[in-house]
Amino acid sequence: MAPLGAPPGAPPTHNPHLPGGTSVPWVPSGGVRSPHPRLSPPPSCNCSALPPRAVKVVAVGGAGYHSTLLRCFVRHLGAKSPEWLGYLRFLLVPLGTHPVAQYLGSVDGRYGAAFLDPPWRELFGRSEPPATEPFNVVGRILAYVAGAGATHLLPVAEAMLTCKHKFPDEDSYQKFVPFVGVVKVGLVEDPPAALGDGDEVPTLSLAVPSTSPPGGAGVPREAAATPPASPSMAAAGTPGSSGDALGLQVDYWGAPMGAERRREGERREAGAKTSLRGTFRSLHVSRLPGAGDPPGSTLAMTLVTREKNKKVPTLFLSKRPREPDSKSLVVEGITRLICSPRQPPALLTVTVDGTQWDDIKFFQLAAQWPSHVKHFPVGLFGTKAP
Repeated sequence: MAPLGAPPGAPPTHNPHLPGGTSVPWVPSGGVRSPHPRLSPPPSCNCSALPPRAVKVVAVGGAGYHSTLLRCFVRHLGAKSPEWLGYLRFLLVPLGTHPVAQYLGSVDGRYGAAFLDPPWRELFGRSEPPATEPFNVVGRILAYVAGAGATHLLPVAEAMLTCKHKFPDEDSYQKFVPFVGVVKVGLVEDPPAALGDGDEVPTLSLAVPSTSPPGGAGVPREAAATPPASPSMAAAGTPGSSGDALGLQVDYWGAPMGAERRREGERREAGAKTSLRGTFRSLHVSRLPGAGDPPGSTLAMTLVTREKNKKVPTLFLSKRPREPDSKSLVVEGITRLICSPRQPPALLTVTVDGTQWDDIKFFQLAAQWPSHVKHFPVGLFGTKAP
């Protein structure tokens, strides 16, 4: 019997690589035959004059999972021509704390109403799935797929991490990590969403509550809707360091005049280097603009300092020691930033878009990824009204 699609009288085709010489689909003259039928290319390509529609890729997970997806997108699309960038549109369905989703919700009210409302956060903050689903989870996702007609381009920034090698006699190495959200260094408040180790991709798991009776797997703890997680610094061998303070040196360069919004009368020449050296509670650098604002071209840094206790009369002291006062320093319009421990033997733990990277000697941030992959395309409903 001739293969499906062959002209009348064509002989049957057998593949010696398949059990029993299984027949494979017939390929016209000039085509390419694959040893496996599923790998055989179609007999004709897209000959339409219209450009192909973007493929919607639905990604359900936490910030760390979407960070892994971004790294794969930048790595693979960076090796292809620029027109490939318009063929994909990612639909991000967030689980747990997700700064990028918070910004998307400020831009698109329907997105925020679907995935950032209290019922959604409460459902995926449980350690075990409920007996009955409080709302239609699949329905919300399908409505997002059907209604996501607009594309929001998130600028891709670069984090260069200089890591300590696992073997003492080896030199340090560098890791280039793209990000669209935030980079954090500071206190440990919650477990990180994922771990980054060298060139390995973090192992990811996801359990979504189903409509079946209880007994299935619950949502992992890293997907719980808890306060934002921030990493710690391994300060072994650092004199005077404590678990709630970081000895850091931060150098940053500002954008040209007009591209920076200044606060509190800050004075800095365009492109000039500014250095900060001291003890801080946390460092937070964001590539995201303000709520509802269009994407910009620079980074914003928030440094939380720890001030000393003020001297008060002993009569008014309580038995519980008074907590030190904290003060935040906000700097916007940054194009480049370098952060290192104040004493070089110390190592940092850095969280980049929910993925934790350990044993960092120092890191450098740039507001723009160097290849032609400048944006991460995200699908939205395209309206601010919920």
